[in-house]
Amino acid sequence: MSGRSIGVACAAAAGVAVLAGVLAVGGALLAPDEESDGGGWIREPAGAEVPARAGGDPSRDAVAAELAAAATAAGLTPGAASPAEEGELADCIADWIGDGPADDGRLAALETALEERGWQVTGRQGEPAPAVSLTSGSWRLRFTNGGLVDTLSLVATRSGRTCDEAFRRARETRGPLG
Repeated sequence: MSGRSIGVACAAAAGVAVLAGVLAVGGALLAPDEESDGGGWIREPAGAEVPARAGGDPSRDAVAAELAAAATAAGLTPGAASPAEEGELADCIADWIGDGPADDGRLAALETALEERGWQVTGRQGEPAPAVSLTSGSWRLRFTNGGLVDTLSLVATRSGRTCDEAFRRARETRGPLG
């Protein structure tokens, strides 16, 4: 059983969990393609194509370090770390949890720091908790400010055959509580 499979109580405490194949971030469930079905998301106009990452697609640890560096550059303070995913999803999810929600200036600084590291904004949501979706290489990042746990959460998921299959199997086997 992975650290994220323990249940909803851990999801509320950690702020990030995989539950029945969707991500729970700050208590809000995020379907894999939530932007495409509306859900209050506004797509960003397509910008320049994001170039492939130098040195190939980074590992989960490299993306987690990148998220932490961008958060630090924005002046954000880390909160309690969520348990690392285990098993076949171990290299498919990277996250960073803040110590409370961020103010508008720090959110803007975070977005700038991520863009400077090669992430491209693809969508925004204003309510119920402000959120931004970004992509870089095979990674998709969502950051949410507020939510049920009232904190800033950055969650990156990797796409590609291996991770897509791992997420599919997790949806099929973990049940409604993760």
